[in-house]
Amino acid sequence: MNNKINDNSNKCSNNINNNCDNKLTHWEKVAKRINENTYILKIAYDGNNDGFQSHPHKKNNVCDIIINALLKCGYMDKEETKPLLRGGRTDNGVLALGNFIIVNLNQEPILSHVYAKLKYTGVWVLGYSKISELPEIKYRHYKYILPNEGQNINLMIEGANKLIGTHSFHNLSKKDNTKNKNPLRTIYDIKIKENDFFITIDIFGKNFLWNMVRRIVTALSEVGKENKPLNWIDKLLDINHTEGVAPAPANGLILVDVKTNINYIRDDYVIGKFKEEWRKNYRKNTADAGVSMNMLNI
Repeated sequence: MNNKINDNSNKCSNNINNNCDNKLTHWEKVAKRINENTYILKIAYDGNNDGFQSHPHKKNNVCDIIINALLKCGYMDKEETKPLLRGGRTDNGVLALGNFIIVNLNQEPILSHVYAKLKYTGVWVLGYSKISELPEIKYRHYKYILPNEGQNINLMIEGANKLIGTHSFHNLSKKDNTKNKNPLRTIYDIKIKENDFFITIDIFGKNFLWNMVRRIVTALSEVGKENKPLNWIDKLLDINHTEGVAPAPANGLILVDVKTNINYIRDDYVIGKFKEEWRKNYRKNTADAGVSMNMLNI
């Protein structure tokens, strides 16, 4: 009889614990898994992959590439095959300079060893830090490189100023039918600069909806080209107005940083190799751009 009571008590206790776990947020669940071997890794990638996060049908994603490198280095156990947390999800073609993942490792990583396993993958681990609690995300910084096609930069700046603050970005994000996400988001700042070839748009905010940055770029460019009036931006932010806006191409977008309260340990050798690879890329793409411009001018 006592055994039955104990068994029932254990079942009740397990049910209570399971119910409590189910009510926890994703961040709270991750916080419970942080231990003395938890590290945050600063990640960069060139966008030539199948997006950032793991996908059962796409093996060339950034997270899987990093996990495989850590396994080859012996820094991760085979049971731990997924990051505990990611700094920000990015789509195919989007680049990053300052994303992050949080993982449990069995020893402190040596970044040059990780680089050797990541070489030629278009993915880099630029820094790391051991953590005892989840990082505080202060803001996310995205940069978009837009071709300068004669847009009126002053109109674009005026349009950007309308977007700063807290608004409903339901018209400037991809609808997620599986989740009922609140479209309210806060943009801290938008900075726009131009040269003869490009317009750079820097957008700062705490968090963003799916495709939100790329659709904002399209809206600002349409205003700059005077295809749309300035007050069109106001309409797009009106909670009662519904209108689709196409996203700008993914390959112009860079996740510059997911700014946290973490100070990373970096490796000069890895940083040097990272810059060397991008200098080669710059020289190649500059020559390609020059050829394209000359062909257009003939």
